[in-house]
Amino acid sequence: MSERTVGRTFDLIFAEHKNNRILVATFASNVDRVQQIINTAAKYGRKVVVEGRSMVNVISVASELHYINIPEGTLIDIENLKDYPDEKTVLITTGSQGESMAALSRMANGIHRKVQITPNDVVVFSSHPIPGNEKSVSGIMNELIAKGAEIVNQDVHVSGHACAEDIKLIYSLV
Repeated sequence: MSERTVGRTFDLIFAEHKNNRILVATFASNVDRVQQIINTAAKYGRKVVVEGRSMVNVISVASELHYINIPEGTLIDIENLKDYPDEKTVLITTGSQGESMAALSRMANGIHRKVQITPNDVVVFSSHPIPGNEKSVSGIMNELIAKGAEIVNQDVHVSGHACAEDIKLIYSLV
C-alpha cells in the first residue's frame, strides 16, 4: 500500500460520510498526510480545523516554509467551528497514539474545552499503534464508541519507514 492508496481511501471516507463531522488523528510530523486530508476536505467543500499543540505548530511552520498548500478559506480557527454545520467540517488532530493529554484523548474523555464528541462524528485513526501503545489507543477508541462515534482505521496509514530490504540496499550502496 502507498500514500496514494491512502489518499484514495480518504476520498472514499469523505464521500461515504457526507452528513458527518470527520475527525482525523495522525502524526503531526506527517505533513504529506495532513496535505492529503486538507486536499480531500477542500474537494468536498469542508472547512478544516487543526487541533493539538504539536499539530498546530508543525502545520504553521510547514505553511510558512511552503511545504504544505492550504487553499484560501479552507483553514478555520477552532473558535469558529461552531459557525459551521458538522457535515462541512474536518478536524485534524493529535492523539492517534492514545497520549493522555493529546487533543483526541481530551475529546474522547469529554474534557476538551472546544470539541465534544457526538454520534454524528466519524473518527479516522490515520496511524498504526506504536508497539506498547495498543492499550491506550484501544481505550480512546472505546471512549469514542461509547459516545456514539464511528471509528475508521483500515487502509488509512502506511509506514513512513523503509522496509528491511530497502535499508539493506541503502547500506550496500553506501
